[in-house]
Amino acid sequence: MELVCEKCQEKVDSAKAVCRRPKEYCKFRSACLLHFLTKERAGEAKEEPEGLDGGNSSVESAVVGE
Repeated sequence: MELVCEKCQEKVDSAKAVCRRPKEYCKFRSACLLHFLTKERAGEAKEEPEGLDGGNSSVESAVVGE
């Protein structure tokens, strides 16, 4: 399936769909499938942090007052 960038009038294959100008103003952005797919793929690429302790869950917390 081909998608069309309304701003630039460029056809883009949906498998490789990315917003080519994500930092420029675009009046079509709120309804743009290219922009949505770009943000969705960026979210999938992010790795979640393992934890606030840097992933070292074997460290016991100190008890105050003992």
